[in-house]
Amino acid sequence: MKVKIVTRYILYNNDVQVAVFSVRSSVITEFVPQKPELLPKQICHAAADGFTSWLRERAIDLNSVRHRNLMKELTGSRDRTTIALRTHMFSISDTFTCFEEGRFTPRLQLCRPEDQNAVSDYILVSSDTSLRNIRICTPNASTDGSFTKTWKYEDGDWWLYKLQPSAATRIEVGISRVLHAIGWDTAEYCYVGKFLHRVRTRNFVQPEEFFEPYASFRFFFEDPGDDDDVICRNIASLGTEFEEAWKRILLSDAVFLNTDRHMRNFGVIRSSRTGTVLRLAPNFDNNQAYLANPGGTYSDGMLKLYMKQADDRDYQNLKLLADEVKKHPYLKYASEACRAFLK
Repeated sequence: MKVKIVTRYILYNNDVQVAVFSVRSSVITEFVPQKPELLPKQICHAAADGFTSWLRERAIDLNSVRHRNLMKELTGSRDRTTIALRTHMFSISDTFTCFEEGRFTPRLQLCRPEDQNAVSDYILVSSDTSLRNIRICTPNASTDGSFTKTWKYEDGDWWLYKLQPSAATRIEVGISRVLHAIGWDTAEYCYVGKFLHRVRTRNFVQPEEFFEPYASFRFFFEDPGDDDDVICRNIASLGTEFEEAWKRILLSDAVFLNTDRHMRNFGVIRSSRTGTVLRLAPNFDNNQAYLANPGGTYSDGMLKLYMKQADDRDYQNLKLLADEVKKHPYLKYASEACRAFLK
């Protein structure tokens, strides 16, 4: 009878050991947190099954043939757990990695931009299947969501590229510009090329910080439910700055008809050194808003619903937003909706 070998792994946050776990035949058999304060809230007190769910989310999405072929080329597997382990769970947007016990590479040495860009070019453009010759160990290719995504290193920074319809690109860039103009915290979106089917956004996470989506961070609260009122109370409990930032995101969603604010499309920025929650993540991922929404038409229904419980601060924010939106002819429907509430 063949004995199944158990391999022990170390989970690191910014090169600090924070947990250990064991793997047998691509199955997590044990997970032991060592520094819960430096872990994502989803796995602070998790058992093997809970840790497995978090780990598998870090593998490249395998819904498309191209992505499945890419992972087969680079890792020799199409199993999400195996892929996450063989790529050391590396991500641009946070600071976690893992290695077999006794093996370790500092995070900053783990992902060379030229290697990552080769993977990104494969996803975005190429049909080349010669990547096996690169022997890359960390293909940080992010493809979760409705559209193809991948990270590229350009202009001295990491950028998340997306391939999407021109309407999605136009509104994502448009919302970013409007919110930036009025001083609201937003991710930076830029057009790529003249056909508007590509957009890129600069990484908004600074050194020694990591992004934790609310889907994971909600386990910090006594009530981790997904009801809108629960989420609002939870975020408000973090402090006034968090509450105001969250209400600006909700108001923007209402004005621009963004119905895609699920729990992985917002979150918090935390310190990788202390685990402290530093701020709410900026407004990002608006590519299914306005006329790029699944229905392709604009409605002021979300704004009407939001403004039913609006306070003076909401009206001040709406006026600020409306003054900027009216400068953009493409956003005329949103502008008209704003003016209707401000008469």
